[in-house]
Amino acid sequence: MAKKIALLIGVSEYGEGIPALSSALNDVEAMQRVLQNPSLGGFEQVERLLNPDAIAMRRAIQRLFREATKDDLVLLFFSGHGITNDDGHLYLTTRITAKNDFEATAVDANFIQGQSNNCYAKRQVLILDACYSGAYAQGWRTKSVGVDIKKQLGAEGRVVLTSSSATQTSFEQEGLPLSLYTQYLVEGIETGAADTDNDGNIHVQELHAYAKARTTNRKLVYMNFFKIRAYQENAD
Repeated sequence: MAKKIALLIGVSEYGEGIPALSSALNDVEAMQRVLQNPSLGGFEQVERLLNPDAIAMRRAIQRLFREATKDDLVLLFFSGHGITNDDGHLYLTTRITAKNDFEATAVDANFIQGQSNNCYAKRQVLILDACYSGAYAQGWRTKSVGVDIKKQLGAEGRVVLTSSSATQTSFEQEGLPLSLYTQYLVEGIETGAADTDNDGNIHVQELHAYAKARTTNRKLVYMNFFKIRAYQENAD
């Protein structure tokens, strides 16, 4: 019998040189709430993984894809920093990932793609609420921001949703519990607002479009606010 199974990973703590994220664990809790709600997500199996090291994270990802059967729906959600090397290759950070050793202590996108490719499930959803320039402010070069998610994680039957484009950073709301992207994913499901074609179902593409549009609008509001405040401070 077909099942809906999910692995929700949140990483809020990091090694030296990578800033903490206050919203990552809350993002996992919020996603679990909507996915396990029988009238919303209807997922039978939801595993949470909070602040794992690299080995624990790889094992959980491997188990998710290895245990799925052909007709299952598999969902992998990650909230945390994503870092790219100078070749634009993506790594998802772990609790032990530091600025100077991220390639050794983070989880390579190639690993995730390999596990996903070997999975029997024909329906797979990967959601990355991640800032690809993770510790860029701490000294990474601009070149490390670009990342081709479709090439590194995409495949037939697999949908990849991301909070940031190849040249953007994700956005954590200061003083608020959730990141913007996860906030609007949850809102779109709980309120039904993401059902833009009013067919009674929220399709993955609809959900992403809903969250992405509102995230972009909120970012613009914040950017304009800070620009105005900076202008006023300079004027004083």
